[in-house]
Amino acid sequence: ATKMKNESEEIEMLNNLDLMIIVFMVLAAAGLLALVLMFLVRNEKIKKASLYITSALGLYVGYISFRIFWPMFMGQFAIGAILAAAAIAAIVLSITAKDNVKKFNIARILAAASLVLGMINAAM
Repeated sequence: ATKMKNESEEIEMLNNLDLMIIVFMVLAAAGLLALVLMFLVRNEKIKKASLYITSALGLYVGYISFRIFWPMFMGQFAIGAILAAAAIAAIVLSITAKDNVKKFNIARILAAASLVLGMINAAM
């Protein structure tokens, strides 16, 4: 005997909130990997590449803040704008650092703070 399936037993499609959570989790995992590589690896090329990836993710999180918070949540929108500017500043500082280790470390900390605080801001 074949069993008739009703709508509740069908495989449910992912709705927009599910997709947003999946994208947020992938972004968090990529950000965590970039942060770990940036601070724990000794290879300078990998440090620079992970700095640029971290800064790019920070900029993307800033863009998310622009899109989500614009009309109603001006405080969180301003925080997102400041954190996106910090990601840009980290890129500029790392380019101008050349062989200055102190400037490069400041750029790494700035990029990490931009990404972590931006993720917290987007999750709120």
